[in-house]
Amino acid sequence: MTTPAAIEPSTIALIGFGEGGSAIARGLCAGDGWRGAARPGDNRPRQVIAIDTALDQDDRGRALGAEARRLGVPITRDYTAALHEADLVISAVPGENALEAATAAAALLKPGALYLDLCTVTGRMAEENRAVIEAGGARYVDIAVMGSFFGHGHKAPMLLAGPDAEATAAWMKAQGFSVTVLGPKPGSASAVKMMRSVMLKGIEALAVESFVAARRQGVLEEVLGCFGDLDLVPFRQYVTTLLATHVVHARRRWEEMALVERTLRETGVEPLMTRAIAASHKCTVMAEIAPADGKVPPLDVALDLLSAKVVRGTAD
Repeated sequence: MTTPAAIEPSTIALIGFGEGGSAIARGLCAGDGWRGAARPGDNRPRQVIAIDTALDQDDRGRALGAEARRLGVPITRDYTAALHEADLVISAVPGENALEAATAAAALLKPGALYLDLCTVTGRMAEENRAVIEAGGARYVDIAVMGSFFGHGHKAPMLLAGPDAEATAAWMKAQGFSVTVLGPKPGSASAVKMMRSVMLKGIEALAVESFVAARRQGVLEEVLGCFGDLDLVPFRQYVTTLLATHVVHARRRWEEMALVERTLRETGVEPLMTRAIAASHKCTVMAEIAPADGKVPPLDVALDLLSAKVVRGTAD
């Protein structure tokens, strides 16, 4: 296997200048950032440019334009020929606009340019974006942002996937990004993020339901205090234990959720998440997969049982 050539861009284009794009721009354009760093033997000026279709359209659009100007980043609303100068393009638009952005950019990109797709998309959507970019002669890297730009700036943790992920990661690390290479398969980084979101956004929704009800009952601090046992083991171990024991204890937990639903209704909280949990547990109970000996199975066995007997659905 040949070692990928080092990435040495002279022009970086940001597609989307919202929270993600502007955070990356601030990192690249800081006094000690990529734009101002000297590169021995190369006198070409380093430039960061931006495209955002919301530019000056409303208060948000005017704000992002002001931030670009503050950073000295030329910004336009349209996909202009200037994009052809970019050696590296970072797309950070909403997921529903990712394919549109990739299609618009692909016609203007120079052959061999790197296209870093930071958009929140499914694995299949990432494959669609990749196909468009590669058809135009550029190279595609699937990137999943696993943390908040708001809290971390351009150092938000990211997963990279694709044939050029290793070389891209080396360059990004040198610029202060926090990145991990997942593998050579485009779409896999996005798939990991989607599955992570099932868990984390689910916890977020559960917190809304639980904490509002707890506060109405005057026991919020007590509820928050009772989570101390979760701090005793890594989160990964905690949730995998929950899943493995689910096969054994689904009936008891299902019955408990009926009382939880009743409690929420007594508090005046619509039990949206609680009903879904009860329905999920009921599916496991009805599948009758609980082991006769009452022993908790290994994680892989539990997942095999749940996949074969409980979790249904068809691919789009």
